[in-house]
Amino acid sequence: MKNGQKKTWGAAFLLGASPYAIGAAAAQTEAPRDEIYVTAQKREQRLQDVPIQVDAVGAEALEDNFIRQSSELQRVVPNFTVQRTDTYSNSVIVLRGIAQASRADPPVAVLVDGVPQDDSRQLNQRLFDIEQIEVLRGPQGSIYGRNAEAGAIIITTKAATDEFSAFADISYGNGDSFDATASVSGPLAPGKVRFRLAGNFFSTDGVIENSFTGVGADKVNHDVTLRGNLDFLISDQTTLRLIGSYSDFDAAGVIFAPVFSGDANDFVVPESNFPNRGNGDSKNVTVQLEHEFPFATFRSISGYTRLDQRQITDLDFTSAMGIGNNQPFSKEIASQEFRLISPGDGPFRWLVAADILHSKFNLATQVFTDAGDPENDPFTMIFSRRPEKSRRTNFGVSGQVDYDLSDDLTLTLGARYDQDERKALDFATGTYLEETFDKFQPRASLMYRFDDDRQIYATYSVGFRSGAFNGADFPIAKSETLTNYELGFKTQWWDRRVTLNGAVFYNDVKDYQFSYIDFVARANVTSNIEKVSIIGGELELSANLADPLTVFTNVGLAKTEIEEFPLFPQYVGNNTPRSADWSVTAGFDFTQDISSNLDFFLRGDIQYMSDRYWFHDNLDVQDPKSFGNLNVGIENDTWSLSFWAKNLYDTKAYDTFFPGQATGLPYDVAFPTRPRTYGVRLTLRN
Repeated sequence: MKNGQKKTWGAAFLLGASPYAIGAAAAQTEAPRDEIYVTAQKREQRLQDVPIQVDAVGAEALEDNFIRQSSELQRVVPNFTVQRTDTYSNSVIVLRGIAQASRADPPVAVLVDGVPQDDSRQLNQRLFDIEQIEVLRGPQGSIYGRNAEAGAIIITTKAATDEFSAFADISYGNGDSFDATASVSGPLAPGKVRFRLAGNFFSTDGVIENSFTGVGADKVNHDVTLRGNLDFLISDQTTLRLIGSYSDFDAAGVIFAPVFSGDANDFVVPESNFPNRGNGDSKNVTVQLEHEFPFATFRSISGYTRLDQRQITDLDFTSAMGIGNNQPFSKEIASQEFRLISPGDGPFRWLVAADILHSKFNLATQVFTDAGDPENDPFTMIFSRRPEKSRRTNFGVSGQVDYDLSDDLTLTLGARYDQDERKALDFATGTYLEETFDKFQPRASLMYRFDDDRQIYATYSVGFRSGAFNGADFPIAKSETLTNYELGFKTQWWDRRVTLNGAVFYNDVKDYQFSYIDFVARANVTSNIEKVSIIGGELELSANLADPLTVFTNVGLAKTEIEEFPLFPQYVGNNTPRSADWSVTAGFDFTQDISSNLDFFLRGDIQYMSDRYWFHDNLDVQDPKSFGNLNVGIENDTWSLSFWAKNLYDTKAYDTFFPGQATGLPYDVAFPTRPRTYGVRLTLRN
């Protein structure tokens, strides 16, 4: 194998490269080093020309580094974490200090093949057969629509191919974990119809032991996803893509551990007297239609999702007799977007879009007596039922224009308007509460190019996410609005062997959303902090020091400060919940030929995270933590064999920590971070 081609992939992971770049590099031996393209502004652009802080990871980079969950993207994206919480499928995003509240909208737009993921339970899906993932930081409503307050995560699955191709990957690791992925693609009618089928299966006995039952608290019986797509080349100007997927899981549910010491750095494991468990399935359909007019490209993206899940939880999280709950949940989401995009050449470029999303949510909380017996059937002792129903319809229009004021200076103006109509059942009265949230969100950016390798930009933008219902016992949470001021630069040096990008920003956040659990009311509650300021920045450096070796580092700073909090004025000056002031990541990719058709590779990275503040009183603080990852093996064009390790140092930490004052319990509860995992992988490709 040619070492240069593999090094392009290694640099792609470290720089955050789109697979478009890799395709270009593989096809053209004389392609310049910077041929890295992203679609951050809905048209293909060179990464260094986009006035946004973007990290993108291509297909082979995802496979090379065995990235299977969105939380692992924090290895390469500064100021970004995904924290597991509540259930097997649920996670919380924190981007530039803006954290997701448990029952509210995420502060980041997440789109899979152009379809918005309206529920946080969709974020934890297995990542496989992916073409690219782009993470954009800063408000992106004019491009990516609703909830893009702090940024956007764009996930694009692999398309069908003109030629037959196949791929298989099998991994076995500690905890009796098994991960398998396979795909096949090719033409059905050459030049007219193409297909692709892909699937992933994951299971594990768990690596976090329940100290009472002696079994894995994070046991997964199965998590399986199947995905298929058909591409129809209707004409030279018109294409149609149909994508369908089905996933099903049966796994441990909530794995909170009781922390009786009250110390956020006292690492303990779960001890529930009966296994918390969850199961569910997801059905997804996406229809993409594209037609090229002489003046613009028309795109239509239609999406439908049906989620059904159930969680059974030991509600006191201890081995003693207490109470538990059963929560069956369902949600339907339908979305439609229409977009017109002008050609990318010329001094004036534009795009306009309109979209609608409708969802229906149903949740029933059934509380039962826990008799302290692992074999107890809890459903025979239900003493409380609490139904929840809600409906929402979101309308949005957006647009953006780019105008080259000169060869070196480009002005970007954009805007979005959201109107979010919501209804929620008040179970006490049997009537529906109704509320409409709306917001105009402008954006302006000015980019100046000193030359092809050095640019600076300044951006003003506004982001927004809707408020949330809490039921009759609690007031409606207000909408959150973020105003972003940003200065950034993108540069390349030493014949483009070195890339140095960065930005500084100041965010003024009004009605910052946070959540807590009211144990008495048995409810997750979303509330507001009147005013929060965030000052920070990112610095990303990558260097191809020699043909075999690329190194990288990134630094993220997001210092949050509560400025107004009339309900609890004593907390003014504190950090916001779930925030950490700064993080540093460093890594390397070494690939060396050991024969004419065989390479040796060694890839590693380490992430350092500063103190994490779990609640707005700042009394519970997790000490700084470091996490390492390693991949080592041999490979050629058709197969690879490797050893991998994640959380290499077996760092003890929590993904989520709730102090007692946030839950109503007489002790704290915490969600343990996975300990060290390791295993072997075999990959086959044609």
